[in-house]
Amino acid sequence: MCGTCQVDGVARKEAAVEAARLLAAMPPEPEPEHDQELGKFRGLFRRRG
Repeated sequence: MCGTCQVDGVARKEAAVEAARLLAAMPPEPEPEHDQELGKFRGLFRRRG
């Protein structure tokens, strides 16, 4: 392997490690709360009587 190819390979590996580290450091996205959406319409169709 030539020196240029080896440098490219090392740089590629370092970039992958950095990307994985940044991804792991990100807070998880909150899960959508389906119950909250359903609760909006709960009082709309109340029975009278």
